[in-house]
Amino acid sequence: MTVRKPFGYGSLSILFLFSGFLINYNFGNGFILTHYLFNLMGLAIHSNGTDGFNYPFLASMPFWLATILVSKRNIHDFGAVVSKRIGELLLAISVVVTIIFLILPIWIEF
Repeated sequence: MTVRKPFGYGSLSILFLFSGFLINYNFGNGFILTHYLFNLMGLAIHSNGTDGFNYPFLASMPFWLATILVSKRNIHDFGAVVSKRIGELLLAISVVVTIIFLILPIWIEF
């Protein structure tokens, strides 16, 4: 006999997780939502004009954090454990990549 976990607020963490992927997904014709939003606000997409660190990559970090927070508070709901682990992994990778490619070169140059 298997016990099924109920859908609840913890299941929303799956939605946050997919939103983090979706915000940087390359749709047809090269449309990427974060690139569009950054251009709309007049912000640069890359650190060196057309090359360098991709700033919209940072826009997905709040989604990873929201995934972790929602799933931790409602760990007994459907999908919360898996989305929490994936969110933690993606947030850790995002922080490490940000330190290596954004903060470290600025610190070395200074």
